[in-house]
Amino acid sequence: MFTDDRLNEAYELLSLLSNPLKAAERAVVGREYEMTQLLAAMNRPELCNTLLLSPAGSGKTMLVQGVMRQDRERLYLEVDPARMIAEAGTSENMASMLKGFFDEAEAFVKDEGRELVLFIDEFHQIIQLSDAAVEAIKPVLAASGVRGIRVIAATTYEEFHQHVSPNQPLVERLQRINLAPPDQETTVMILQGMAERYGVADQFYDDHLFRMIYEYTQRYMPANSQPRKSILVLDSMVGWHRHTGQAIDRDLLAEVLMESLNVNVAFRVDATKIKKQLDSKVYSQDFATSVVARRLQLCVADLNDKSRPEASFLFTGSTGVGKTELVKQLAKLLFGDDQRHLIRFDMTEFASQDSFATFRSELTKRVWDLSHAVLLFDEIEKAHAMVTRVLLQVLDDGRLSDDNNREVSFLNTYIVLTTNSGSEIFRTIGDYEADDDGSGKALIKYEKLIRESIKSTTGGNRFPPELLGRIDSIVPFQPLSLPTQQKIVKDKLRQLVHEVLVKHNVRVTVDEKVLQYLIEDKGDTDSDAGGARAAVAKMTDEVTTAIAAFVNHYPVERRIRIDIDGDLVSDHKNLLTSDARVVVSAMR
Repeated sequence: MFTDDRLNEAYELLSLLSNPLKAAERAVVGREYEMTQLLAAMNRPELCNTLLLSPAGSGKTMLVQGVMRQDRERLYLEVDPARMIAEAGTSENMASMLKGFFDEAEAFVKDEGRELVLFIDEFHQIIQLSDAAVEAIKPVLAASGVRGIRVIAATTYEEFHQHVSPNQPLVERLQRINLAPPDQETTVMILQGMAERYGVADQFYDDHLFRMIYEYTQRYMPANSQPRKSILVLDSMVGWHRHTGQAIDRDLLAEVLMESLNVNVAFRVDATKIKKQLDSKVYSQDFATSVVARRLQLCVADLNDKSRPEASFLFTGSTGVGKTELVKQLAKLLFGDDQRHLIRFDMTEFASQDSFATFRSELTKRVWDLSHAVLLFDEIEKAHAMVTRVLLQVLDDGRLSDDNNREVSFLNTYIVLTTNSGSEIFRTIGDYEADDDGSGKALIKYEKLIRESIKSTTGGNRFPPELLGRIDSIVPFQPLSLPTQQKIVKDKLRQLVHEVLVKHNVRVTVDEKVLQYLIEDKGDTDSDAGGARAAVAKMTDEVTTAIAAFVNHYPVERRIRIDIDGDLVSDHKNLLTSDARVVVSAMR
């Protein structure tokens, strides 16, 4: 450690377990009061040892480096607790090594005529090793002032409460100094100093980009502390700039955040086409897509509440009306795909109180891994009340603690809850106020009843009213008419024909009566009948299966057709039941 071999030989433990504290690489900004506080503490005649407490990355080491710059009389050494533990080997040896280390420190002060400041970061590592180590360090701290030694211990609040605070006599020997993370103004000044030091100050016309770095890291890295998280982002931007020549601007900031955090802050959605894109895949739900598109306008304009998730919706309506399909299209519109960026939870799996911890753990894990996504909580009314209430915090302030007590940000997520509650109202709409385009006239008429139904049809307070109050938009879905179901099944048939051609090189011709059979003879406008999902399931059961069987039995056929054999009820009103069936045959 020492540059003088004589000192290394005379003070072996000091040389082995510590190193001179490195000088600060940048100016210490915004810590003037804390530095004065630390210097004053070290000049106390008795209690001259301090304990710095702050979240990781808040600048504890930087503070001590700043004090060292002012305090030229003392020699500052940084003690390595991990090396000390490794060298000691056992907890018993640790106590004797600590005593020997401080004895050498006292001898150094006496022989070399210079006081020592021993900075011990991760102080809790020593304390948690053994009770003997704790007892060995207490008398050292009590007498350090008269021995010419000052100890600056440092740890986080979490480690302090877990390992240090239970030992009150130890705590009383250290003056506690709390370091709050720097505010925005101080962090911006630190980043400006970095830019000058690294020769990229000319890339910044004002402090706007620095403030964006602060804002984004505050929002998307809640588990980390300032200024470290902002410093790391700027450091990465400088690296990309040096390697690629790319300008340090908002685009590079967006790329760095995507690379390091998997967060998409570059909203690249064409606001003028949101409604059109949603309507292209979700049929006859004009009112629902309008509500969603209108809410997304806030996100595109960056005028949404930054303390909450990007947007939250409650999709309500009968099964098979397009709720899940709209969620998929929302993910595709926002993030380019409806697989990876759609995180789905089937809430029927969390119906018991025992599932609470599992749900919280799985939710935080999935969002930590992919923080920009659409979260779908399907059939939310089936979840247990405790599970549902987890979402209150998520919807309220966009964060939740995981199993490791680490804050997980939900601020870049779009949250969709679905429910089938209010089925009796949607049944009425389907029976008496059918609407082929989903204009929403009936939905607006029954909106109050729908809200009341959501509150009253979920027993055990599983859907608490306060949850409704935290959702940005309630989106009711119109029951599907037969013409709409026909449009959906026709689209599915077109996809099926294409798939058979690609996979088997077989051309399929579908008679128009097939669609008539599936929708008019087998279909149902009852809102409880399953809507388009039931119609597509009927197509799969009767058409897709028949094609698959034919292709498997006759692999050489290259042209086949699908027809209906028998009389359709829709063609013969006097028929009570249909004897029609799907038949597949080769085309000659």
